[in-house]
Amino acid sequence: MILLQIYFTVAEEQSSAFEAMYADAYAPALEKQRGYLGSTLLRIFPAAVAQEIGAAETPFNYQMELRFDTEANRRRWAASEEHAVVWPLAQGMSSAVAWRGYDVVGGL
Repeated sequence: MILLQIYFTVAEEQSSAFEAMYADAYAPALEKQRGYLGSTLLRIFPAAVAQEIGAAETPFNYQMELRFDTEANRRRWAASEEHAVVWPLAQGMSSAVAWRGYDVVGGL
C-alpha cells in the first residue's frame, strides 16, 4: 500500500468551500479509481491548541491523505479525467501546495 500526503495552505475564508469541495467532488472522484483504498482530509488544530501541545510550525493548514494499493494505480489516478477536473479545484483554493509519497510498511 502507498500513501500520498498533500499539504495545502487555504485562506480562512476559503475553508468551508475547500472542505465542501473535498466531500462533494474530490472524494467521489477518488472512489471511482482502480486500487483506491481511502482518503482523509485533515485540518490543523487552531494556533492556540497547536502552541499548547508544542506542535511544529507549518505553513500548511490542511492535509489530504490518499491511500492506494500501488503507486502505479495512484499514477493512473493522477492521469485520469476525474483528476483533471478536481485537482485544479483543490489547487485553485490554495496559495501553496506540496506533497510526499510513502510506502506503508507498518500499521493496523
